[in-house]
This record gives sequence, structure tokens and C-alpha cells, in this order.
Amino acid sequence: MKGWVLSHKRIVIIGISLLVLLATTLGILFYPKNKNVVPHTEYSVSDKEQSTEIVAWGEVKYARMKEINVDFPSTVTQVMVQEGDQVTLRQPLVLLDLSEYNGNVKKLEHQLSANQSALLIAEQDISALQADIEQTQGQIARKFKEYDSNTNAEMVLLQNSLNLAYDELVSAKEDLQNYQTLYEAGAVSKAMVDQYKTMVDGRQKAVEDIETNLQKTKSALKEELDKLNVLLKSKQEQLSQQQRGNTVNVTKQQGSISSAQVDLDAMRVKTEKEYLQGNQIVSDIKNGIVQNIAVHEGSHLGVQGSATRVLQIIDADSIMISAEVDEEFIRNVHVGEVVEIVPTSVPDSSLTGTVVQIPAMAVEKNGRRIIYVLIKPNDPDHLLKPGYTADVYFSNH
Repeated sequence: MKGWVLSHKRIVIIGISLLVLLATTLGILFYPKNKNVVPHTEYSVSDKEQSTEIVAWGEVKYARMKEINVDFPSTVTQVMVQEGDQVTLRQPLVLLDLSEYNGNVKKLEHQLSANQSALLIAEQDISALQADIEQTQGQIARKFKEYDSNTNAEMVLLQNSLNLAYDELVSAKEDLQNYQTLYEAGAVSKAMVDQYKTMVDGRQKAVEDIETNLQKTKSALKEELDKLNVLLKSKQEQLSQQQRGNTVNVTKQQGSISSAQVDLDAMRVKTEKEYLQGNQIVSDIKNGIVQNIAVHEGSHLGVQGSATRVLQIIDADSIMISAEVDEEFIRNVHVGEVVEIVPTSVPDSSLTGTVVQIPAMAVEKNGRRIIYVLIKPNDPDHLLKPGYTADVYFSNH
């Protein structure tokens, strides 16, 4: 073997040189290609992400809301929830004193019983009318006290608003004076001074409007008192007439019985509501959010049979997202499309949702034409709340 190598030394050297040259050439050819693979892939992925995704700002809204009203006389003794509280089915919200309502029911029951007895003995019963007169007298006394001492709930609210409006007016005038001084010193523009003048005018008008409403409210309360006094005199005269005669027509008594039964049934049905449980107002929504609480401890509800709004309950299961999609991208959004939702309040979380409505109209906002696309989110942990915001990611296909 050694002899063969020595005899073919030139051939061996040439072969080794060719192998080294081949290895060097291959290394030069392959090295640049491997170096360029990663940057090209990163750019392509980035390009793809930009071209296949639309990001839209969205606001959390709701499709269903229950308004709870009370149209029978009662008084709030305790409000057990606050604005924005989450509530469950049958959860107590407000406690009521039903003494006045129960008194009215008993009065109507007594009226019915009295009319039935009167039918048998052809004699009118005056106790219900007397009770009605006493109730009217009580109403007059209470309303006169509210009128005389300005303790009517609406007047108190207006007075508080007036005090606040006065404070805001004073503050606005001070700001105007300060900016007028700055303007005279050349520190601010006249436009800035004009802006504060406009603000003062607005505050002044707000004060005048509240004062007008306060006067109207007091006048309305006075008119109500006058009507109650007229009503009281009428009932007292009616009582005098009934006291002068006990015998009535049987047919009339039958009509009175029917009327009393209707009134009693109407009064009883007022409390036959899903959101009423004894003396409690409860949630009749499985997953709700409380808003617009309109009562407080001591509020009188159902005055003279008028419905009083107590509060509203949002059905949290009807939560929707209204996403603002630019007109140029709306063609790529489709009903039934699954989207990604990133709540602003929990930016490290991600939810899915389904497009349920694409309105056939656009609106202008900040110089752009946008379409409010409705999305039903899949939010088992209830991260989204009414009024919250979120980013919505659509596929740009």
C-alpha cells in the first residue's frame, strides 16, 4: 500500500486538492442562503398579520333591560344594592313598608263586604268612605308639610342641584376673571376668554332653568293640594248625603259590589309580579346588573296610583359589543364570523365572539365613516361590563 501511494503521489495530491476546493465552494454557496432564511420568514409573517387582521374599538352594550316600577302605595325602608352591583335570581334588592298598601287592600275588602251586606239589608255602609276621607286628610297633611317646609323629594333634589349650579357658576365666573386678566397680560388668546364667557353663560342658564323648575314643582304641589282639598270637600259632602239615607236600590248595590270587586282585584294584582316577594323587590333576572336606582330610604312609591320607577336591571346575558369598523373594511366582515375580543380592563385575556348584526348604514365619527357591528361575546367569567371597552380582531379575508 505504501509503495502504491509513493508511486502515485502526484495523483493523491491532486485528489486531495480537488476535495478541499469542492468543500470550500459548497461552503460559500450555502452560507449566504442560510443567513437570509430567517429575515425573509419574519417579514412574510409580519406582512401576513397586517393584511389578514382588522382591529376595531368596541363598547360593551346590552340588548335587554328590565325596568322595575311600583304602582301601589308603599315606602322604601332599605335599598340593599348599589349602582353597578351584580345580582342573581331572587336576590333581594329593596325592602318596602307595605302598611299603606295593606291598608288600601283592607279598605277595598271592607268596601266589598260592606256592599254585599248592603245588598242584603238595602242599606249603605259609610265606613269605607270615612276611611277614604281619613286617608285623603292624611295625604293633605303630609303634602302640606312638604309644601310648607320644602321637603318634597323632587324639590329637595332640585334645591341640591341649584346649590351645585350656583357653585359651578361662581367657579366659572372666577375662571373667566382669571383668564380675562391673563388675556389682558397677553398670556392667553381671546378665543380662550370667549370660551370661558360661553361657559359662564351656560352656567347662568343652568341656574335659571333649575330655579324655574323649582318654582314649577312647588306650584304643581300647590295645585295638587288644592285638588285634594276639593276632593276632600266632595267626599265629606258625599258622606253627609249618605248619612241622610240608608236605603239604596238593590241594582245600585249590585253595581257597587262589582265595582268594589274590580278595584280590589286591581289592587291585589299590583303585587303579583315576578320581582315582588312579600315586602321585598327581588331580581327576576338570573344574571343581572343594577343601574339607575331612583329611590332611597323613605321614598314614597305609587303615590295616587302613579307608577314610580325604582331601578333597572340589565340582563348581563344579553351583553353585546358594538365595534366601530371603518367603511373600507366592512366588506370583509360577515355575520356569523368568529372574532377575538381583548377587554381593555383585562388586556392579558382573550375572548371569542360571534358577529350577529352588520347594520345597513354608516355614521360619521371624527371624520370617518364607521359601521357599528354587533358582536355576541363568549364571556363565561363576565369580564365584560356595560360601558366597558374592548379591542375586536376581525379576519381581513
